[in-house]
Amino acid sequence: MSAAPTSRSFTDDCRAAAAGLRTALAALYADAKADPAKPQDVSRRFGLNKNLTWKIAKILQSADALEAVPHVPGAEGMRLLIGAMREGGAGAAALDLVVARFADFERMTVAHGGDRPTLELLMDGMARGRALEVSRKLAFRGNSGVWGLQARVRSMLEVLAPNPDDPSKLDSALVGGIHDLRRLRSVQGWPLFRFHRYGVGAAASAHTPRRLSPIEPPRTADEPALIMRSFCSPPGAEVHSDTESDGTVVHRLVDGPIGQQGAVTLLFGMLEQASVPRYASSAAEPEYGEMGALVTMPIEHALIDILVHQDMLREFRPELVVYGRPHGSLELDPAVRENYRLPIEGTIERFDDLDEVGTELVHDRPRLIRSVLQAGKWDADDFTLFRATVQYPPMPSTVMLRYELPLRP
Repeated sequence: MSAAPTSRSFTDDCRAAAAGLRTALAALYADAKADPAKPQDVSRRFGLNKNLTWKIAKILQSADALEAVPHVPGAEGMRLLIGAMREGGAGAAALDLVVARFADFERMTVAHGGDRPTLELLMDGMARGRALEVSRKLAFRGNSGVWGLQARVRSMLEVLAPNPDDPSKLDSALVGGIHDLRRLRSVQGWPLFRFHRYGVGAAASAHTPRRLSPIEPPRTADEPALIMRSFCSPPGAEVHSDTESDGTVVHRLVDGPIGQQGAVTLLFGMLEQASVPRYASSAAEPEYGEMGALVTMPIEHALIDILVHQDMLREFRPELVVYGRPHGSLELDPAVRENYRLPIEGTIERFDDLDEVGTELVHDRPRLIRSVLQAGKWDADDFTLFRATVQYPPMPSTVMLRYELPLRP
């Protein structure tokens, strides 16, 4: 089918075509005395597949015509509907109107998408509250097969608290985790975590070194830097570690059994004192505190927990954003970075009682939180937890919780 060029936007054309088809279908159902609120009854009465009558019911009950688009049947489904309604006594005028409006819908599809699968992708990016949901799930499965690995959860836990000696700076703890990482074929050397300028040795001389200390003391001298063995599964799970010229430590996956039998969970954590400024440097431009989990492999769920000290609650207003990383790293220029912001939404929950922070995604989350607070010598009663979750975050991307830094009082 070919379609004439249109000067109207995709949204306008799509809404008009879907609204016209919805109106025609409503007239057809009224003429055939079919109740759109009872798709199973319509299925039995007219001998139609229940999935088809369910789709028509969704179209007729949609508040916005655009919401109806994913439910519009293909040509064969419409042919079956029209034939069944004709045999069921619907009049020619109502039937002809549906045929005409469906033809309009098909012409709109060709004009803007070329075909129905592409139209579905266009709509997927516009779905309110579920943007890119279908595409992200397809990408997860496809990337899992292409790259040969996948993980159930990418987690991050961060603690933010004013430094006792300098309240204008924040002490922090950071734990990164990959849970139930499975190899789907032989895979070796995949980067898991990067810790920039670890330690204070000569390797870090090109930069001012960060004084990072492990949350869990290493069990042996050759342990991977910052690994938290008591939360790894199996406890002796291996990683290969490299130290780059700037002092960055990179932990990489080693080969192992494929499938569920070789699944591993790895957590790494560190403490840092007076690590970041608490306040904005000026009022000229908004400045943000950013806590981001890098997604570097196919992931089912991203889970970010931020523990915020009670002295900071008035200034902490978290926002969840997801940035693509087309160049591999996250763009530092905020204006340029916004070009890569993805229309992905997630949830942010607040927990004032840390006894209620358990989650099915990570079964031992309360134990980890207690362990981190104890290592930092923090009182659990002084903290509130903010939790963000995103399903099927795309790779490569950064799932980020951020908040606008306040001005110094």
